[in-house]
Amino acid sequence: MDNIVVADKQSEVATQSAWGNINLKAPSVVQVPVSPDKVATVTQRGQDLIITLKSGEKVTIGNFFAVDQAGVGSDMVFVGDDGTLWHAQYDAAAFTGFTFEDVASLDELVAGIGTAGSAMPTWAIAGLSLLGVGGAAAAANNGGSSSSSGGSDPDTSAPATPIDLLVSPDGLRLTGRGEAGTTVNIRDAAGNLIGSGTVGADGSFNVTLNAPQINSENLDVTLTDAAGNVSAPGTVTAPDATAPLAPTDLAINEQGNTLTGRAEPGSTVSVRGAGGVLLGTAVAGADGQFSITLQPPQIDGQALEISAADAAGNISPVASITAPDVDNPDTTAPEQPTDLALADGVTFTGRGEPGATVQVRDAAGNVIGTGVVGADGLFSLTLSPAQTNGEALDVRLVDAADNSSIPLEFTAPDITPPEAVTDILVGPGGTALSGRGEPGATVEVRDANGTVIGTGVVGANGTFLIDLNPAAQPGEQLSLVQTDPSGNASVATEYDVPLTTAPDSPSNLAINADGTTLTGTAPAGTRVEVHDANGTLIGSAIANADGSFS
Repeated sequence: MDNIVVADKQSEVATQSAWGNINLKAPSVVQVPVSPDKVATVTQRGQDLIITLKSGEKVTIGNFFAVDQAGVGSDMVFVGDDGTLWHAQYDAAAFTGFTFEDVASLDELVAGIGTAGSAMPTWAIAGLSLLGVGGAAAAANNGGSSSSSGGSDPDTSAPATPIDLLVSPDGLRLTGRGEAGTTVNIRDAAGNLIGSGTVGADGSFNVTLNAPQINSENLDVTLTDAAGNVSAPGTVTAPDATAPLAPTDLAINEQGNTLTGRAEPGSTVSVRGAGGVLLGTAVAGADGQFSITLQPPQIDGQALEISAADAAGNISPVASITAPDVDNPDTTAPEQPTDLALADGVTFTGRGEPGATVQVRDAAGNVIGTGVVGADGLFSLTLSPAQTNGEALDVRLVDAADNSSIPLEFTAPDITPPEAVTDILVGPGGTALSGRGEPGATVEVRDANGTVIGTGVVGANGTFLIDLNPAAQPGEQLSLVQTDPSGNASVATEYDVPLTTAPDSPSNLAINADGTTLTGTAPAGTRVEVHDANGTLIGSAIANADGSFS
């Protein structure tokens, strides 16, 4: 493989490197001896460009995507098998790959992109394109002299992996040892360059990092020699100098022997009493929860201090809690809960005293839902069975001392539609219709055209009687829907008025002594009407299933 040619845009110096990884020290024009059709992929890792050939070979151009203060970046030129120069164009803001445009010479490319600070002399690049990559390599090796009979062999040996790597306690510097004169590059776990420097003549280096590394970050350190050869990475873990957050959600049971809460997973939680006496420790689990046995139990209202220490010895700020005082028990009941709401009859929410237990009971006193009020005073619990039909509920809060708030009555929303009406009968002449439905619901009767011809309210006994106007005709189809007070409507009941003959006349008629009640028998379901001598209606009733009426 021929050499890689690099023309530094800032120093105006063109050099060559053997095929392999190189590291750019400034924005440059990079000419690689590879035809575009031999490239499998080009990818960005941090500021580096990684070229993977179809043969499986890879070469990394370090700092290819870095730009100088003037915003000038690097350019890439590929050389075809026939010597054609292909300028690789790309979007520096969002790199997705290259598109290629042939150029007659590198002079053309340089003239198009300009340089940082001044125009690059034509000879600095044009000479390389005229010589060809192999000739350019020789020219760079020989310094342009014609007295040498042949160039020396290129340096293709990568530096050894850096050793004795150490990040300072404040996370701002990284030291180590490596090949003198090589460039040190330090990258974080995402491949971002976070520091660079040079190995001194004594083989040591001390590099400033651009951001503190103080939370056990894993860093990669590589060395790049003057020929662009890159060492295998050395790895180092930054110190953990970040303290955990203070423990939260602290609670002590009534017996004063168990303290629970949350802290950084894996941290050791300590509880101390008066004078700093250690009362108990525990390790927070993967979910952050911990439970500590206190010895001796704390039952006299003592002030306790809780802290968490991570594996590196960093200690959190102190959190405080007061132990229960069994000699002065808590007899104050919580206030009633507020802001109650019930969604879909299942999810019950509201506000209350933090830490209190929420209990929801139905009208029979059965507990149908419980929960705990969070530290923010909010609670959310699930009711089972769902309450969707205007049920009366009892809601109360119970604190850790078993004090219960005054029960609060809450009415569940009525989102359940009534059942369809039943037992429909149309009286003689089609002027009245009876049936059964949900007490309190309004029944609406419509004819085949959708016109309302009668309405009525279902009585407390579940029956209704509706006058129809105009009268329903034999064989006519009616539609009945009942709607409860909450606006929930039943499915429609379709009813065909039967083809009937006139009913038999009432019989067994009798009027009571005070003249206010008439009894007798008539065909079941028929409407019995009583008119005076002037034809005025003075009473009516529906004959029962046994034919009796009153």
